[in-house]
Amino acid sequence: MTRRQQLLLYSLTLFLMIWGLDLINALKLNQPVGLREFFNVFYFSHLVYAGATLVLMHFICSRLFLTKKYWLFALSIIGVIAFFILLRYSIEEMLFPVMIGASNYPQKASFLFYSLDNIYFALIYIVIGFLLFLLDMQIGNQKKQALLIQQNKEAELQFLRSQVNPHFLFNTLNNIYSLVYEQSPKAPTAMLQLSDLMRYVLYEKKEQVPVTKEWTYIQNFITLQKLRFDYEFPVILSVEGDTDHHFIPPYLLIPFIENSFKHGDFRIDPLTISLRIIDHQLEFKTSNKIGTMNKDQAGGIGLDNVKRRLELLYPGKYELETKTENGIFTARLLILAV
Repeated sequence: MTRRQQLLLYSLTLFLMIWGLDLINALKLNQPVGLREFFNVFYFSHLVYAGATLVLMHFICSRLFLTKKYWLFALSIIGVIAFFILLRYSIEEMLFPVMIGASNYPQKASFLFYSLDNIYFALIYIVIGFLLFLLDMQIGNQKKQALLIQQNKEAELQFLRSQVNPHFLFNTLNNIYSLVYEQSPKAPTAMLQLSDLMRYVLYEKKEQVPVTKEWTYIQNFITLQKLRFDYEFPVILSVEGDTDHHFIPPYLLIPFIENSFKHGDFRIDPLTISLRIIDHQLEFKTSNKIGTMNKDQAGGIGLDNVKRRLELLYPGKYELETKTENGIFTARLLILAV
């Protein structure tokens, strides 16, 4: 429901309450409430009075109350009361006798009684108008705050996402530099692999991508990383479930793979990576033996980055566990809704 629709709903509810009370009062006083009188009262009095309330809400409150001109605001309230009395007198005591042959007040009613009675009704509309103005302002502030929070969230996600790309590029270029320096025949293949990966990194601007696309990216990344090792080692990959029709943010899983290559020793134990999608839940696991010497000590962006992204993207809807047992590091991510 939009802000305008909410305000209209509240205004209509309050208006019907006041009109209903006025109708009950008319029935108690045995005043005529036939169809003709109903339409006359409804269209020519209450809607006009409600219009005066809107004038108060949109003009006086916005120009005087918000600017803290309280004395002028109080004087304007008195002016609105006077305007209300004059308007109601013109309609109910001058116009109604011509239209329906009867006025609202008896001819013997004193000026003091008429004024006090109308001040009472005027204050009801004024208070309602003021409350509706405060409600409108509150709704507006809430929407502005929600928009600001969303903008801050999107800005932080963009920043975190921008961190992933240079981090990946920095590590990969270092690897290719080593291959070129050693005049390794693997260098041209590495450049082609990097080109394919960077095409995904640079041109994938969607907020969500199929899991299949992220999985393909992981496979290409692993192939590129293996080129820099002077020994062959096994990588056990397993995937289960419908990866074509479930979506995740791009580059969400790659920091786990980077972390494995940074700190892993694959001479004996393999790198194990598994991905499962069951009942719209995604489980992603990596497992590797920890090397005797940590690599890339200056790093540290990867897992901290992905933790923060998960907090922003899946608040309360994910589980992230990391543990080390017998020299084997395991990371497990469970996203509860993909």
